[in-house]
Amino acid sequence: MKHVLIGGNGFVGRETVRLLSQGDEDEIVVVDLAESLKAHPKKQRPGLSYLSADVSKQGALDSIHLESDDVVHHLATKLITPNQPRFGREEFFRICAVDGTTEILAWMKRQNNKNLVFWSTDMVYGPALETPRTENHPKHPFGPYGRSKVAAEKIVLSAVEAGDITCTIFRPRLILGAGRLGIFELLFRALDRGWPIPLIGQGANKFQFVSVTDCACATLLAAQKGCPNGVYNLGTDNSPTSYDLMRNFLDRTGSKSRLIKTPGWLVKNILRLLNIVKIAPMDPEQYEIADLDVELDTTTVKRDLGWAPTQTDDELIFAAYSAYKKLHKAD
Repeated sequence: MKHVLIGGNGFVGRETVRLLSQGDEDEIVVVDLAESLKAHPKKQRPGLSYLSADVSKQGALDSIHLESDDVVHHLATKLITPNQPRFGREEFFRICAVDGTTEILAWMKRQNNKNLVFWSTDMVYGPALETPRTENHPKHPFGPYGRSKVAAEKIVLSAVEAGDITCTIFRPRLILGAGRLGIFELLFRALDRGWPIPLIGQGANKFQFVSVTDCACATLLAAQKGCPNGVYNLGTDNSPTSYDLMRNFLDRTGSKSRLIKTPGWLVKNILRLLNIVKIAPMDPEQYEIADLDVELDTTTVKRDLGWAPTQTDDELIFAAYSAYKKLHKAD
């Protein structure tokens, strides 16, 4: 079997390559943009190859031949970065999510291959109307990233309905693990300096994570089962409240920082004003959910795929901090 990882030099893709490389029976093709391939060193292993390509361009993948049992893992995405780009954000996310997905499906059809694992996001949901959220929760995303994934899911599900593919769709919570910081870099810097840590709101909400390793395991489970049609949430079990999560984290690190509860509505209004002039430290799709219960129901993926999380939220945030500290020492 060959695994073609589109966007495969990203966070989940690199972990998937690591897990696949523990065996020697599968061929692996990693496809990503040139800048991503330069950002992280390529692994050396028999049967592992890399292709620099922009999947939103027609014919970008035609050099890769697929057999009927090969699996395509569509991991390609544009990451959310506050104020980047400053304008044209709908088109920025749409090119990868919509144009890229359309081209991948066309390439698979030309290759007579039907096996797809598509990585979406829980940001398709928007405000929580039920907690925890099931896969049937209404989709009202807060911003262009979530909207682009809703549009991409519709394209994929149309191809499933037409019989062109079988596809497993994953909607993970915030993915954590060594190698990704994002908005947490601001938190870790403040913590190391002993600065106060303001919460957005009172911290009574649950804010769930999921391990990058558990995500890589999920994509491989789906491949092993022939990419069964279905949409699946991914997240940890038994998430604590945001306040308890941060209190436990500060205690474990020995930080002198203090947690400060704030009026969530006030902080978010300030951030909305800063976002208008493009200087907000967080993206709307990040701060709008910061004081909401952000918890996914993972009953279906456990039942259908036999997947289960192996780490807790407390373990994940401390592991991310430990990786940050190791990187900081190296600098």
